[in-house]
Amino acid sequence: MELKYLWILLIFTTYNALKAQSLNCNDIPDSLKEDADAVVRFDNTVVTIQNLNKVIIRHEYAITVLNENGNDYAEYYKSYDPMNVLNEATGVLYDAAGKKLRSVKKKEMTDEPYNDYISLTNDTRIKSFNFYYRTYPYTVVYTDEITQTNTFQLPYWKPILGTNCSVMQSRFQVAYPNSKPIQYKILKASIIQFDSSDNSNTKTYTWQLSGYKSSPYEPLQPNRFERNPYVFIGATHFQLQNYKGSMDSWNNYGKFINELNSNRNQLPEVIQQQVHQIVDSLSTRQQKIIALYQFMQKNTRYINITLGIGGWQPYDCAYVANNKYGDCKALSNYMVALLNEAGIKAYYVLINATDNHFPFFHDFPNAYFNHATVCVPNVNGADTLWLECTDATMPAGYVSDFTDDRDALMITDTGGVIVHTPIYSINQNQESRMVQATLNEKGDLIAQVHARYEAQPSDAFHELLNFYTPEKIQEYYNRSFSLPTYTVSHIQLKEEKKVIPVVNESFDIQINGYASVTGKRLFIKPNIFDRWQQKLEPDENRTNNIVINKNFVQSDTIYIAVPSEYEVESLPQPIQLNTQFGSYNIAFSFNHHTIQVIRKQVSIKQELPANTYGDLVNYYNTISNADVNQMVLVKKAN
Repeated sequence: MELKYLWILLIFTTYNALKAQSLNCNDIPDSLKEDADAVVRFDNTVVTIQNLNKVIIRHEYAITVLNENGNDYAEYYKSYDPMNVLNEATGVLYDAAGKKLRSVKKKEMTDEPYNDYISLTNDTRIKSFNFYYRTYPYTVVYTDEITQTNTFQLPYWKPILGTNCSVMQSRFQVAYPNSKPIQYKILKASIIQFDSSDNSNTKTYTWQLSGYKSSPYEPLQPNRFERNPYVFIGATHFQLQNYKGSMDSWNNYGKFINELNSNRNQLPEVIQQQVHQIVDSLSTRQQKIIALYQFMQKNTRYINITLGIGGWQPYDCAYVANNKYGDCKALSNYMVALLNEAGIKAYYVLINATDNHFPFFHDFPNAYFNHATVCVPNVNGADTLWLECTDATMPAGYVSDFTDDRDALMITDTGGVIVHTPIYSINQNQESRMVQATLNEKGDLIAQVHARYEAQPSDAFHELLNFYTPEKIQEYYNRSFSLPTYTVSHIQLKEEKKVIPVVNESFDIQINGYASVTGKRLFIKPNIFDRWQQKLEPDENRTNNIVINKNFVQSDTIYIAVPSEYEVESLPQPIQLNTQFGSYNIAFSFNHHTIQVIRKQVSIKQELPANTYGDLVNYYNTISNADVNQMVLVKKAN
């Protein structure tokens, strides 16, 4: 059977199933409504790969909204562009009994340019619509169809739309010519049904999820790709405009990227001359790398440009040099060329940035990258140096949590090679603070604070230094502390731009009424700043693993001078905890009219089984309570 006829048959079958299905909300099983804000009644996606440059994606789905918390699920939102043409889009609203109330066509929907707030220009548009119906429960049904003109990045299946959303039935069907095989990757395969069928010319895969009960949010849960089922598909051989490639291995994928980037690394002659003026007098390889990185940062700026194939192919070096801007791909390609001109081998790297990034599958080459960066291997025999080219202020070699601790694809001369970005250890993610304070009889406290932040704890202060005005920095400090009325003055921030960056901080603070005065007693919480906020509620039904996403050490030493006529009436007991999650120590003392607090907390980045959650609750809540322990001072008798 030819694919165009198979596609019509699949649509006809889905349409008949839709007509036969009641949208009366009473037909939803009670078990799926329990603890749910919305229920997916059906969700059918049919992907028909007709050839290497034509893919039809038809999507029909119905969602019943049970209460106001589920209203976001009823909004239609679809992106499209010249390479992904939106042929059709319709919507229908039904009441609780399944009676049709209103319908909407494509031309009636809102259509506007996509604004990601970082792009100079892009050709993506958004089609969206909301019925704004608020009589619960109600159901919306949306249908759309897209023609995709490439097979480089195929759609994936996400049957679970979010927390507190149940699924009655969701189906993902992919049809393709036998001569154009696809590959796939399944997450949480045990809860998905799978079927396949063949005929002489085509093959069809079908995945289905039925009767899935909504799951609530759990603190410190793994990301969505670890929790939920997904199906990713990829064309073994693909086409992107006039470029063809193979995704049967990461190495071959890298060869395709080399072809895509070919002849885009030629620097203008004037830039070549500047490179040698910068590096020829420098004695070490690392000095040259840092100098050229700083040259790139000072003479370019990041602007995203996504037009057609430009979403994957970088603008050439001449464009960047002449216009002094580029997106992540263009700036990374330019940085590699600068280094190569200096005789330093560097590589273009594809990666998934941000916290909730796509997973990297070693056994499933795919095109789900959202960022490009640069890798310079083995600097002076030390660790590989990473260069984030979209940030004009970041020190060479530092990647922050934007791209830390994840696999990426380094594009070498011979193809793609899997590499891993830096992991910041407990010894690197350090925060230490010294506080010298004085308390008066009214309970007012004046303190001088000196702190040092290394690696990731320095990120927020790096941003303050490089992007905030002095007035905005003052505003930041005025709202940063959970304290009574206070005033911050003499703020000083100094940054050491190194592979492991450091920010030194100092400021003065006056806190009126910090200690409570009752008769002849002063009640004070001597741990002023580092107070653990993450208290957890017990959950005996916890199902997800626990993810602690950062290594860090916080160390505080606090001295508070009190009026000489006061002595200690009540002093908190020291607490020392050593657990699989980390450690915590706090001790209080009083000598020579001075309170002393020594506090240290260590957190270990790791993933732990759900059955340890009770211990974590006790650990975190003990820390939270200990951090606000109170001591009592009493005025001596005359």
